[in-house]
Amino acid sequence: MMARRLVIAGLCLAVLIAAVAIVLDQMAKPGSTSAQSPSSSSSSPGVGGSSTGAGTPTPGSTASDVANSGTEGSGSGSGGTEGNAGAPTPKPLEVLPPVTATPTGLPEPTTPEPLITGALPAPGSADGVLVDGWPDGVLSLPSGTTIGSTSVSTSGNILQLTADGIIAKPRAEVLDSFRQSLVSHGFWSEEAPATDGAVAARFVRGTDTVTVSVSTTGTGSSRFQLLGSLHTTAE
Repeated sequence: MMARRLVIAGLCLAVLIAAVAIVLDQMAKPGSTSAQSPSSSSSSPGVGGSSTGAGTPTPGSTASDVANSGTEGSGSGSGGTEGNAGAPTPKPLEVLPPVTATPTGLPEPTTPEPLITGALPAPGSADGVLVDGWPDGVLSLPSGTTIGSTSVSTSGNILQLTADGIIAKPRAEVLDSFRQSLVSHGFWSEEAPATDGAVAARFVRGTDTVTVSVSTTGTGSSRFQLLGSLHTTAE
């Protein structure tokens, strides 16, 4: 009996020892993990230090190598500045100098010299003939004209003229006769308003004007009416 008890007690002791060993083994595993953590964390600064500490000499390197590496780093950093400095600077806008010369153009038209000089005639009118004082050398009537009436009047230094007559010619030919006579004295012509069945032209020379209107009579002849205004040198 005593021997059996001793055997049982030995078995229990062995089981207890095994259990304690298992517990210690489980406790040892977390301890080893936590123990490794500081070593891994302590190694990290070493890696970071080697990447950032460009000027720190490493085993096998010389002081000149460290200086060269620092110079290269600063050169690469200033490269961006040099790149910006090399960019083309925009040129300032060019401003034209002010114009000092007075612009020139066509000269203003000058009034031509009067075609009539001397004293103005006395106002008057006549039937069938040219009135006294009519400027026949400037304003002549077409050949073949049967004169109806003529008149002259004055206003300041202006000689006003009226006339009417009949010519056995077409309307256009009558206008052309007046045109040839007046253009030779420096007049230019333009179309003028006319009544129905008539044609008209206006002749201009400076401030001198002559208007002629021509219509057709019942017999096929042309009847003209003239109104003129000529400036003179009279005061």
